[in-house]
Amino acid sequence: MPPLRLTAPPEGQAFDVCIVGSGPAGAALGIDLARAGVRTVILESGESFGAMDDRLEGLERYRSVGPIDYPLRWTRVRALGGTSNVWTGRCSRLHPLDLEANAYTPPGTAWPISYADLAPYYARADRTLRVRGGHLSAYRAPRDAPPPLPADMDISGLRRRLAAVGVEVDDSPTSTALSGEGPMRGAADLLPAFTGEPGAALVSGWTATRLVADPDGTVTAVEARDLDGTPRRVTARAFVVACGAVESARMLLLSRSAAFPDGLGNAHGQVGRYFMEHPNLTFRGRVEHSVNTLSPQYELGRSHQFYDAFKREGFGSVLLVFSQSWVYHDDLKGWDLAAIRRKAANLFKRLVRAELRIGATVEMAPAAENRVRLAADLSDRFGDPAAALRLGFSERDEATLERTRALIRKIYADLGAEDVEEEALSWSHHHMGGCRMGTDPAASVVDADLKVHGTRNLYVAGSAPYVTAGAAHPTLGIVALAHRLAEHLQARLRDGGTARTPARAAARARV
Repeated sequence: MPPLRLTAPPEGQAFDVCIVGSGPAGAALGIDLARAGVRTVILESGESFGAMDDRLEGLERYRSVGPIDYPLRWTRVRALGGTSNVWTGRCSRLHPLDLEANAYTPPGTAWPISYADLAPYYARADRTLRVRGGHLSAYRAPRDAPPPLPADMDISGLRRRLAAVGVEVDDSPTSTALSGEGPMRGAADLLPAFTGEPGAALVSGWTATRLVADPDGTVTAVEARDLDGTPRRVTARAFVVACGAVESARMLLLSRSAAFPDGLGNAHGQVGRYFMEHPNLTFRGRVEHSVNTLSPQYELGRSHQFYDAFKREGFGSVLLVFSQSWVYHDDLKGWDLAAIRRKAANLFKRLVRAELRIGATVEMAPAAENRVRLAADLSDRFGDPAAALRLGFSERDEATLERTRALIRKIYADLGAEDVEEEALSWSHHHMGGCRMGTDPAASVVDADLKVHGTRNLYVAGSAPYVTAGAAHPTLGIVALAHRLAEHLQARLRDGGTARTPARAAARARV
């Protein structure tokens, strides 16, 4: 793999596509386009992941204005590769029911694509992210083939223990870095593949501040500033905003003009609305295990068993996660498991006590009042309004959380657990919605191809277009949608003429 290469400033160069953001969406999209010979530039506000530059700190300004004091500042990474620098690599898929009309689908705003439409791109995303996986139950989303890499852990003991109380547990499909250590990272694994292609340009330290559009909705340029505040400008035939659900919505709102007084794609006030996250419930309790139901400590298993069942009951979906650590009885202390096998096989008949943790990733209902807006009283270091996020639980969210708590406590009771405790609610750092897709411009921001309504060549990638959140981790879906968008852009560029037109004509081309 070639090393990561940052280009010289691209002003004056002719590009077919300009992507704002170098996270999984922007990186995967850029790789596909560059490999197809499409001249592509990725603009990234951050620099190499590490100590945050003071100038970048001045851009990390957000305000939480809702009933939930959401820690927005700590759920994003402004760096090469975006939040792929800190993700855990979990690669679950949305279920077919998520993309069909269900209890959490807002009336008249169903997903404009189906699971069958997305499935081949999920398979490509599996390969892009080098997904590992083993045992997969019938409760999971359907797939035509197993994950491309085999599982590297054994949770058979955990599966046996939960099966005894009627809960089926799967391996957790997980991304694997090229080095084999941890999941794929944008800066180390994906972006070098992009910069190694002819015609690909990656520029860090350039913060996009607004999109410039003609009155007919043709975007002609991105205005940006480097870390010193110097104005920059990049032209292209098509533009893709891929900087996370919060910043993508903010970018459209900042792109105001006489023709678009409320921002691009916002003629009906939909930009920023229906923001969603995944709240996490976490419990711990003590259970008795026989040795043949133990698994390696801290390995994870997940259950999709209740995912669709909850939704059919009128709740949001839920994805359970299980892990355990061991505590031996007093007469076993000081022994490791291998030593017990060698020296005291009869001790296997004794029971060991384990701490079993059960968590749940829970779906939030789309709500118009949960939204990203421009703050009236807080600006970033360039003087642009910061994002203000309103997030709160609806009655349906509270009901789903309570239903999930009851399920987890029942599992513990069936296991005969003791000392069961619930930990504080936490967040998955999964930002979704704000630029949702749909067929009706009055109720959505982008169409089924992710093109912004009212524009001719502007797209939004990532999980901002999600209509509903499901309970699946979004990164695999983000990459799947990026692969799908790449195919669409290649076709539109071909239909609009050669990709090797002069810069002036390219900036005006209808894509």
